[in-house]
Amino acid sequence: MRIYVTIGMMTAALLAAGCGGSDEPEKKKEPPMKVEDTAFGPLIGTQDKARDRANAAVEEHRENLDERLEEDEGT
Repeated sequence: MRIYVTIGMMTAALLAAGCGGSDEPEKKKEPPMKVEDTAFGPLIGTQDKARDRANAAVEEHRENLDERLEEDEGT
């Protein structure tokens, strides 16, 4: 029986020790940095730029094929 009381008291002591507040004072929260100002700034819009370049290349290829088709048809 004595062991149950000891375990109960130790559990209560551990729970009471964990109920304290933070030792560090609260810091003033700053708004997050703009992505452009971080190390990832140059990567912004990279997907859009790549998509635009790919679409331009596809369009140029399509125009070349249309020209060849017109030449082959003789119109």
